[in-house]
Amino acid sequence: MSGGWWREADDSDSSISSGSGGGPAGTGGGEERARPAGGEARERARPAGWVPLNDPPEAGPPPAPAPGAEAPAEGAASCWSCREPVPAGEPLCPSCGSGRAHVVLVCAEPALELARGPGRPLNLGRDPDWAPCTAAAFSGLPKLSRRHATVTVEPDGGAWVEEAVPGSRNHTFVNGAQVVPGVRTPLRDGDELRLGLRVVAFSVRLYGPR
Repeated sequence: MSGGWWREADDSDSSISSGSGGGPAGTGGGEERARPAGGEARERARPAGWVPLNDPPEAGPPPAPAPGAEAPAEGAASCWSCREPVPAGEPLCPSCGSGRAHVVLVCAEPALELARGPGRPLNLGRDPDWAPCTAAAFSGLPKLSRRHATVTVEPDGGAWVEEAVPGSRNHTFVNGAQVVPGVRTPLRDGDELRLGLRVVAFSVRLYGPR
């Protein structure tokens, strides 16, 4: 079975409403890719041979290439960032230089799917200059801050969320526990990240460098 990279569509903008309470939690970037996730949250198909952090491998065939697209060579897969073929065993995409480590955030309402690797942070909010990936989708949600929270990814595949001091409107939550402003809080595969307890929710998927 060949190793796989995540396949992403072109950029666009797109959470699950409802929530649960919780108290403060303690401590614990690449180009974004967004696409509509449909009317409800969907489990993302995992690339063949890929091992998400904190998640056992799953067997299954690799995704079929898009109509008219050239299939990757034997032993290769598609880069999660630029979708170009990446030879098996290559740590970096030869086309865009992206590594395999990345985080995927999937939101159902509004429909939004975001991917980000190490490097530039992924900003979440309504400010079109500061958070261009989410500003349009969140423009009708005044309960969210213009600069609500930031997600960063490390080269080893670890991911973190942080609120700037003094904090965001209606706060940020990981699995129901409130994030402390100014404190980096870790994100793990399968976590639920909420902007406002009952406003917007993302499911978190993490993929490591191997």
